[in-house]
Amino acid sequence: MLPVSGQNAADYIQADINLIADGQNVPAEEGFLSQNNVILVPIHTLHSIFGPSFEWEFDGWKISILYGDKKLVMYTANPNCLNGDKLVRLPARPTVHNDAVMVPLRYVAEELGAAVLWSQEIRSVMVSTTGETEWFSEISRGKTMRSVHKNKTVVIDPGHGGSNPGAVYGNVEEKSLNLKVSKILKDKLTASGVAVYMTRTDDRDVGLYERAEIANKLNADLFVSVHHNASPNTSAQGVMTLYYPSTDDSVFSGRKFAQIVQKHLVNTLKTRDWGIIPRPELVVLRQTRMPAVIAELGYMTNKAELQRLVTDDFQEKAAQALYTAIMEALQQ
Repeated sequence: MLPVSGQNAADYIQADINLIADGQNVPAEEGFLSQNNVILVPIHTLHSIFGPSFEWEFDGWKISILYGDKKLVMYTANPNCLNGDKLVRLPARPTVHNDAVMVPLRYVAEELGAAVLWSQEIRSVMVSTTGETEWFSEISRGKTMRSVHKNKTVVIDPGHGGSNPGAVYGNVEEKSLNLKVSKILKDKLTASGVAVYMTRTDDRDVGLYERAEIANKLNADLFVSVHHNASPNTSAQGVMTLYYPSTDDSVFSGRKFAQIVQKHLVNTLKTRDWGIIPRPELVVLRQTRMPAVIAELGYMTNKAELQRLVTDDFQEKAAQALYTAIMEALQQ
């Protein structure tokens, strides 16, 4: 977790968690916060969870929530909440973060009639608005939940490997960076119940056609190849996502998957957006029979960017961005 900059920054830290509602992952580009071990979420995620009956307003300091016959009024200046005609003290004070209004999840959700459960094991908050809790009953017994996406398969392809190091700059080999991010990503997906297969888990050669064949034989739902970029222009920095162009845009295609991946990479890594680029000649994109992308996470040829690429913090953020994108794509 990292400190949050901005208004009353010392009170909050960024929370690296997942939000799951009624068995579905709920992404939030702005991220989540924690104050005194209380999770705060962007209020728009509550609108996604509770539906159009959830109404809210924010006038710069006062937050009003209306859901059925329930009305809550909160304030960014203090932790007080007007719950109907009763004044109560919230477990954490609402705030504004990345232009999003952040409110304490458990208090609001439970006041609106939902059940809320926290799992430390998979670092997830689960919300049930229907009263049905069977889908997280394993969590309540201390077991890892694997039911949310148990029928989904994702292939992660750490680019290069073995005799092919990829880009090499400053004694850093691309193949190693690709593998590190891929392993973090695998752990995140596995914890959420996604079946994950990696084309390599160590430093070895894997052919391009073999990588695509692995995904096809598994009948995978998604294919993600993790790479880092290089350019003769040593000032170039940022992220891009490559895909195979399809003539049928009525289905969930590589292009649509690439748009989701690029969105989350840019929003999470706060870097230059090179957009999505069609690359029909690339084997792992051309030969795979499911939505497939190559995620280029940064330029190793840029000295300043390379210093970031090798850090644990960057690798965690990159993996989190890919994880969030994949979970969103699996709902399409």
